[in-house]
Amino acid sequence: MSKLKRGDRVLTWVLPLLPAVVALLLLGSVLILAERKVGSELERRASQRVEHSVSDLSIEVSRMLARRVIEIDLLGVLARTDIDADAWRAQMQRLKGTSSSYVWIGATDERGVVQVATDGLLEGMSIATHPVFINGRQGAWFGSLHPPVALREPLRVHGLPVPTDLADIALPIFDSDGRARGVIAAHLDARYFDGLLQEMLGPVEGRRFLKFAIIDGNGSVMLGERPEMPESAWTDLLLGPPTEARFFRDVKGEAVLLARAPVAPEDSPLRPPWQVVAAQPLSAALAPMKQFERSLLAWGGFATLLIGLTGFVLSRRLVRPYSESEKRLREQGEVLTAVVNSASDAIINVDEDGRITLFNPAAARIFGHAPEHMVGQPLDVLLPPNQRGIHLARLQRFSDSPSTTRPVGRVKGVRADGQVLELEASISQITVRGRRLLNAILRDVTERMRDDRALKRYQSKLSELTRRLLSQEKQTARKLAQILHDQLGQTLGAISLSFDALSSLATADLSPEARERERKLGLLIEQAVLEVRQALVAMRPPLLEEAGLPAALHNEVRARAAEAEPLVLRLEVAPAAVALRWPGDVEYAAFMIAREALANALLHARATEVVVTVDGAPGWLHLQVTDDGVGLSPDLTGGRPGHLGIVGMRERALAIGAHLETHNSSSGGAVVSLKWGDEQQVGSGSAREPLNDGWH
Repeated sequence: MSKLKRGDRVLTWVLPLLPAVVALLLLGSVLILAERKVGSELERRASQRVEHSVSDLSIEVSRMLARRVIEIDLLGVLARTDIDADAWRAQMQRLKGTSSSYVWIGATDERGVVQVATDGLLEGMSIATHPVFINGRQGAWFGSLHPPVALREPLRVHGLPVPTDLADIALPIFDSDGRARGVIAAHLDARYFDGLLQEMLGPVEGRRFLKFAIIDGNGSVMLGERPEMPESAWTDLLLGPPTEARFFRDVKGEAVLLARAPVAPEDSPLRPPWQVVAAQPLSAALAPMKQFERSLLAWGGFATLLIGLTGFVLSRRLVRPYSESEKRLREQGEVLTAVVNSASDAIINVDEDGRITLFNPAAARIFGHAPEHMVGQPLDVLLPPNQRGIHLARLQRFSDSPSTTRPVGRVKGVRADGQVLELEASISQITVRGRRLLNAILRDVTERMRDDRALKRYQSKLSELTRRLLSQEKQTARKLAQILHDQLGQTLGAISLSFDALSSLATADLSPEARERERKLGLLIEQAVLEVRQALVAMRPPLLEEAGLPAALHNEVRARAAEAEPLVLRLEVAPAAVALRWPGDVEYAAFMIAREALANALLHARATEVVVTVDGAPGWLHLQVTDDGVGLSPDLTGGRPGHLGIVGMRERALAIGAHLETHNSSSGGAVVSLKWGDEQQVGSGSAREPLNDGWH
């Protein structure tokens, strides 16, 4: 008897600890799961963000430099004409006024004496010993950042801003006979590059400590901030693969995501020694998870304390075996321009008779004809046989029009060896000495077309991979739902029954404070059961597998209707589609897209009515969610990378080979449309019966 009493005393003190211990274990499991799953996902997304950011900034700087080379080279082409110094200077001045990146533009003679320059700066001075002249004579050259030396005093005298640092671009220029005439050069303001960095970083509140730096060939930082990291790690980054985000330790031992990308203008002879480096502390990327963990710890700790205190008070008044309750308590727990002359683009000038007057080296390389043999030849020799003869009439019509430039788009050309070329073209007309000339800029995109075909094959493989990933997601959700239902749900049910039984036995003997705690514990148990049910509904849509998509959508709309009031939710299903079944992955993807669109409309649309329509046949499906709210902003209609809801819908559509469109209706509301199957069948909706209004 005394042994039994000792056991009762042990149970009296041990039993209160069991709910608290189970709650702590569950809380710890959730924290570990969040650390492993959510943390790894945030790390992956942070890596992608750093990689995309450094790639985007590298591309932006490369495009800017490529545009500057094209603009300077176009000015250099004027050296082939009889343009006078004033007119040439005016063209330079006009170009300088188009971009704040230009500080000075000028051209020299073959001895290095500046002949023409913006604002007349340095005209008559010799820059023969300067790197910009020495290297510019050899071809396209880029000079890294340096303080202004020769320009500092002239800029100050003329009342112009004096930049801290300059970058140089220089190109050789030639006369009409192709002889070297000198160098045309431009000085670019370092502040313009710094502005690009700040623009790519965006608002301070959205950066999450993301930093950019532009470095030279020696790894020295010219613009931005270099992360505080050991020299060996910095060298390892510079020697590692470009655009790939990697983890390093800074001088404080904290993990930092770093990626670099070279500045390499496409289709341009310019090869600057610059690289772009992006850095983000891992702690900043994981900040949302840490905030979630803190919140979870706070609420979990409060719940654990409340459970422990309530159990302690109850157990002090109930001295009886708790083996069954103890057993149940132990069972709880589980959760991405044209180029001129010396670049890769062809420039061809023809007169009004269609005969070639200028054929630059790039054109010779693309078409395989020597420039000296092509001057005076008809343009038809560069065209496929079926387009010869009619081209002159088209040129004449353009020459007679008031337009000075016109994009032509995709055209075909023929090389000297008979190979057919895919070209992108634009034409413009100019007047030289009263003579009208037509100028064509042609870009060889034959390789790109091949690459486009390869890209389509890649996209097909990507679609298949996405389909497999979403199929795995569906299986995982089903498995989690089964675990929640068969384990955690059953355990919570048992706890609820036991709590009700215990409460009915001890309520009369409890103090008001204990009864209040008992009431709160009951509410927590009811809330836990409700949350498990909601998780089951979210992970395994009711009726989808058993009754099909229309029935599942009907259940979803009806379930959301009460919480959406006074907003009206309607489901309209075409009569022919009411009893239809589609492949399981198609129905699952369509349901999840409809659920996401409904959630977005309820949260953001500020609408009075949301309508879900379903139409289809055995070989096709058309699902549409419309509302009469404020509509989508312009960046959301295309699905910006940062908007995970729309991106997720597009991924689900891609996985089943469907097409997803997001746009605003004529009345201003948002429209989300999913089309799967034969597009001709889907497009024949006007011949189908009106949608059934019975599914509300």
